[in-house]
Amino acid sequence: MAKLVVFRGSNYTGASREYRSNDPDLVVNLEDFEFESAIAITGDWELFDDLGHSGNKLDLMSEGGPDFDGAYKDPADLPFAGAFHVRSIRHSE
Repeated sequence: MAKLVVFRGSNYTGASREYRSNDPDLVVNLEDFEFESAIAITGDWELFDDLGHSGNKLDLMSEGGPDFDGAYKDPADLPFAGAFHVRSIRHSE
């Protein structure tokens, strides 16, 4: 099963949220989240800053990140180099 954990602060600090499945509207269930660090434990993920898998896309992969271990410990490790507000998410094969 795919699993992604995102954290409010850098270095995996602060509140966290775990995702395990696709969701085109995280806002409706209050599951949207702004984060600065993440761990893609299993699977590859596409995160979007808008509903319906649209807007800016952030790819996080279980074999990605600066050390290719799925760990993105601070905003500089993210492709957008800053906090990202995810509003829809999709697990990609």
